[in-house]
Amino acid sequence: MNTNRKKPEISTSILLIKWVKNKEGKHPVKLRVTYQRNRKYYTLKKEHYSSEDFEAIYDPKTRGKLKEKRKKFDKVEDRAIDIIDNVLDEFSFDAFEIKYLNHKTKIDTSVKAFFNNKITEIDEEKIQTATLYRSTLRSLLEFDEKITFQKITPQYLKKYQKWMLEKGNSYTTIGMYLRNLKCIINIALKNGIRINYPFGKEKEGKYSILKSKNFKKALNLSEINAMFEYKTETRNEFVSLQYWLFSYLCNGMNMVDIANLKYKNIQGNNILFIRQKTKDISNEITEISVFILPEVLEIIKNIGNENKKPENYIFPIFKQDLTVIEKNNILKQHIKYVNKYIRRVAGKIGINENITTYWARHSYSTILKRAGTPIEFISEQLGHQDTKTTKSYLDGFEDEQREKYSKKLIGK
Repeated sequence: MNTNRKKPEISTSILLIKWVKNKEGKHPVKLRVTYQRNRKYYTLKKEHYSSEDFEAIYDPKTRGKLKEKRKKFDKVEDRAIDIIDNVLDEFSFDAFEIKYLNHKTKIDTSVKAFFNNKITEIDEEKIQTATLYRSTLRSLLEFDEKITFQKITPQYLKKYQKWMLEKGNSYTTIGMYLRNLKCIINIALKNGIRINYPFGKEKEGKYSILKSKNFKKALNLSEINAMFEYKTETRNEFVSLQYWLFSYLCNGMNMVDIANLKYKNIQGNNILFIRQKTKDISNEITEISVFILPEVLEIIKNIGNENKKPENYIFPIFKQDLTVIEKNNILKQHIKYVNKYIRRVAGKIGINENITTYWARHSYSTILKRAGTPIEFISEQLGHQDTKTTKSYLDGFEDEQREKYSKKLIGK
């Protein structure tokens, strides 16, 4: 790519889209254009390769047909750069597409097309997000295979909500799907699609996305102490409990972040890390600091990797050089494994047997709040962008406190 660009704030690259594959297991090649943290991908037709073949094309020593392919890809990118730098007075994706596609390709403005574009644009590291968008699209098409942006009204969304509930979906799932749809509608509006915006306040005749009903997901301090004191009966119980307690002691760290921890993340008396969930969605990268308690060191000693070279993972969940898809599959199985045995432990202690790894995060924040810890500190430790998120996050945990103080109104 030419580094002497007239518009360096706009970047281009030719990529192999590894998280998409055809029937032969090969991946498409696309031109990616990035502007103001927004990305759009443009398919190079009939260009599908395995990872090995694509790497061979860009090998400096390559010759023959592979070298010709590289020249072809370079021409595609050079043409895109020329349009951006020399043809367009002011850049926009719409203006770029008109020139790049030469008016020959009619831009698909269907709901399905916007979903598929969004799925393609989602970074490879966000494979679970892409999967959720695919699930949302499948659900919407099952509800209405002829869905259009113009059909999506508040009444339409209420019918979809009712249909989802009748199919046994939870309020949480419905909320996630409709937030995804809301995102797609916002993107469509920015691209000039005429839509009567359906989301807003119910009292104004708009559709308000359902919020899941809060229920207790946090353990109290006596239950936490029971977890620490429990004598495990099997190796599976021991390992699962260790992972759960590590999460609890380390700012409620999610399993994906635990799995990605490397020994280089240990800096003095702290573990420093950036949340996988938020590392690409903010202009400011927030590094979270976890104070290392003696109990944390003991857990690392008990179940951590013995080789403590900086680039080695702390825990034996991932191995080096795994693909994103392989990591995602391994992580799913790991969480399933931990949840299975932590529920057994909880049942034997007499705690709610529906406990999961996520309860460690809720327990961490709830116990700190009940101890009088400032909300700003909890917010920072959880990696939230603002305290509003933290307050909303904690809202469902205080029923016991509300009951306790309300009874004082009648002398109890």
